[in-house]
Amino acid sequence: MKARLLIVTVEGPHTGGTVSSPSPAPSRTIAARAGLAALVLPLTGLVLPAPPSDVVLAGGDTPLPAGTAGDAAWDLLFLAALGTALWLAARAAHWCACGPRAFQAARLARVSTVITVAAGVLANVLLLIGTAWARDLAAAAAVLEFSALLPAVAIGLWGVVTLLWRCVAHSPSALAARTRTRLRTRAPRPVEADDPPAPRDGDPEATRWRDAYTVPGVDPDAVSRRFAEGTHTTGVCLSGGGIRAASVAMGALQSLRAELLSSDYLVSVSGGGYTAGALQQALTEARPPTPLPGDAVRDPASVFAEGTAELHHVRRNSSYLADTPGRMLAALGRIARGLVLSLAVLFGPAVVLGVLAGALYDAVPLTPLTLDPLTYPAPRPGALVALGAVGGAAFLLALFTRGNAHRRARAGRLVAPLATVALTLAVLALAVPLLVWAAAALLESTGRVSAGVAGPVGTVVLTYLAAIASMFWRHRAMLGRQAAGLFRRGTGGIPAALPGGVLQRLLVIVTTGVLAVVWLLLFAGSATTLGDPEALWTAALVAAVVLVLGAGFDVTSLSLHPFYRQRLASAFAVRSVRRQADGQVVAVPYDPAERTSLSRYGAATAGFPKVVFAAAANLTGEARTPPGLNAVSYTMSADWTGGPDVGWVRTADLERAVTPRFRRDLTVQGAVAISGAAFASAMGKASRWFQVLLAVSGARLGAWLPNPKFVRHAHEAAEAGDWAHPWLPRARRLPYLLREVFGIHPNRDRLLHVSDGGHYDNLGLVELFRRRCTLIYCVDASNDPPPTASTFAEALTLARQELGVRVELDEPWQAEAGQVEHVPGIDTLTLAGRLSASPLITGTIIYPPESGLCDEVRGRLVVARAVLWPELPYQLLSYAAHQPEFPNDSTGDQWFDDAKFSAYTELGRHIGAKARAVSTVPTMPATPAVPATPAASTEAAVR
Repeated sequence: MKARLLIVTVEGPHTGGTVSSPSPAPSRTIAARAGLAALVLPLTGLVLPAPPSDVVLAGGDTPLPAGTAGDAAWDLLFLAALGTALWLAARAAHWCACGPRAFQAARLARVSTVITVAAGVLANVLLLIGTAWARDLAAAAAVLEFSALLPAVAIGLWGVVTLLWRCVAHSPSALAARTRTRLRTRAPRPVEADDPPAPRDGDPEATRWRDAYTVPGVDPDAVSRRFAEGTHTTGVCLSGGGIRAASVAMGALQSLRAELLSSDYLVSVSGGGYTAGALQQALTEARPPTPLPGDAVRDPASVFAEGTAELHHVRRNSSYLADTPGRMLAALGRIARGLVLSLAVLFGPAVVLGVLAGALYDAVPLTPLTLDPLTYPAPRPGALVALGAVGGAAFLLALFTRGNAHRRARAGRLVAPLATVALTLAVLALAVPLLVWAAAALLESTGRVSAGVAGPVGTVVLTYLAAIASMFWRHRAMLGRQAAGLFRRGTGGIPAALPGGVLQRLLVIVTTGVLAVVWLLLFAGSATTLGDPEALWTAALVAAVVLVLGAGFDVTSLSLHPFYRQRLASAFAVRSVRRQADGQVVAVPYDPAERTSLSRYGAATAGFPKVVFAAAANLTGEARTPPGLNAVSYTMSADWTGGPDVGWVRTADLERAVTPRFRRDLTVQGAVAISGAAFASAMGKASRWFQVLLAVSGARLGAWLPNPKFVRHAHEAAEAGDWAHPWLPRARRLPYLLREVFGIHPNRDRLLHVSDGGHYDNLGLVELFRRRCTLIYCVDASNDPPPTASTFAEALTLARQELGVRVELDEPWQAEAGQVEHVPGIDTLTLAGRLSASPLITGTIIYPPESGLCDEVRGRLVVARAVLWPELPYQLLSYAAHQPEFPNDSTGDQWFDDAKFSAYTELGRHIGAKARAVSTVPTMPATPAVPATPAASTEAAVR
């Protein structure tokens, strides 16, 4: 089982530990029999007698009913059957596990099984002794038994169901079908000691910098040879910033057309991807499924030039989200639909679990529930004894294992399971009864019907309003201008294009708190039914609805991502067609049914650079990223998808390996939307505290895409015949919505949550450095507030930390606002302090030896910023004088009118012309470079 051995546990070298791996799954027949036995053995409890639970839990010297001794003996037989079933179920969970957390859950199931059986046996033995002290200890053991049983059953049931499903779904023919097509991948470089091994590349001492340069198809030796011959490896990057950045990029590339056509790469982020995607879809050689009314015009030199039909189409659709009241209502309806479905999926389990909890406490009164507001549900003494015993054992064991983890590794593995059992016991004996008592008091004071209906309905309404406020705070800049504090301190400052929105923040905070409180109250209120048959039928119905929604709906389809993707396509997916009837050139929008597969529609066109859409893969909770970054590079192109930290997979192979639901996003239009997913439930370095609300309400962007690392391992497992290894899911079901709500994004998961490239690097500059470009044009429309170009500075810092790239800037302060002392009429035009001396920042790129480039290689960087300077045309400065936000309109404003679109496009043309006029001759650095070490080409060794 080759692939199963890739998941390893390693003790660090300082402990002298060795590598261990989980045992492989048995044959499919043995595993199926074990799973069925785990389901059948507990049924013996239906025929075997057992001591009454209320008598056992009561403790003290209460007289035992007649026949208790015999029932206790039979209960020991049932415990043997139950323990066997739970152990088989725990093994099933272990066989199906893939990743550290899954193996930890399987270990918890095994430990809980041992505790359940041991506590059950002890309770029966003490019960037979019959003395008062033995009865009290028997009560404590019984509480511990039921508390440990809960995680053992939950994890074991998941393991058995998953195991039986894979026995059927992962048949030999299915595994053969998966391996029939070759899957070309590149493994990610290991970061920590327990990462799966990567193929050796001749450099076992590779540093983090060298690993970060891993990009399939990029040969550093070829870059060095080209530089020596006087030819640059050129790249153009387009920054993020929504429709603002798209408009600037459209104008800039009109002026930089010659430089663009001689480039090797066009990297886009977020709004820059709107323009890059428009260019790629206009030039693609892929034929549409339905005939065009003429011949497509694919001229890289003139596409989206001034006055063209395709540019006029974008201009007419610049307010792409909703340019009519009907479309605005449709957008609001989309939010409402996602909200209702998301809340149903998230709040339905509260009802089901609450009713089941009420039935459990009615049958097994761990703590006597009371619905009397005047009577507090005091826990049983046995529960407190059991909690102290297990909690104390976990605490002492944790102290015992400190400082000597290798020698006491086996004991150390028990700490987390024991702590989990103690926490479960505390919840069952203390927290749940308290919640039920509080809910009963609330229902008693407000009336059951009003509290039961008004709470959820009010939550839906409040969440909907908060989602709208979070997304469509459209006119905040305009309102701010009319209020005090429009300008920053000092006269003539830049308007605050992104005010704090205190009301919006308060609304989000209140709503998030209300969601948590309502969920708990709904759970507790449902538990007050105490096993009522009608409540059980209601819970069954709700559970069926949740299962249908959770299993039948893709969670990404419940978000705004499909709507966003379609609206972007309606504005930017267009072909230039010469009609056969009259020879006129017209713009023909893409049919919504046309799937613009990334491998075909994104393929490089002759005379045009390779287009790369830069996104971000969110990783949290495992220290895989520096604090505050929370994301790694994830790029999408026609050739490869992935990044150096998550691995790479051939895009065409990935499209064949996934289901149609995923293929919708492995398209040019999907890449544009994902790269521009500015507000999402996880946002990398741009993470905010209101992300939970976005996840719950459905007012979120981004998508779950296959993890290249997992795709590689799953394919290797299929080749090895490992039927128990998981495969890619067919859709993004309920568990992925829960991951978004709780912010769980492990690096070994089957899917990664991918969002806006600006959540990693908003310029795309790092991706061009990673590809070792020696001449870079960067169009920066990232809307940085003064005093500095913070986005550019952050990109330089990230490049230094990730790649070791150093950029020596020439005169960066010339591009800062306020560098022009006096221009006639400036005060009357309200432009004071807003003009820069130049929109350009230039510098020399110095690559480290780890890049694999020769020591002589130097690069040139030209950054064209969307700022104002005195030489701009009169009409543009006039527009700026009347629009104080320009050119810093909020990225949240995606409803550009013609004036805004024209102004930003015109500004882009002028900054592009400025960039074109800059000399591109590399300059030598002030300090000598360190000699480079040889680097093997990354072109080879591709699976």
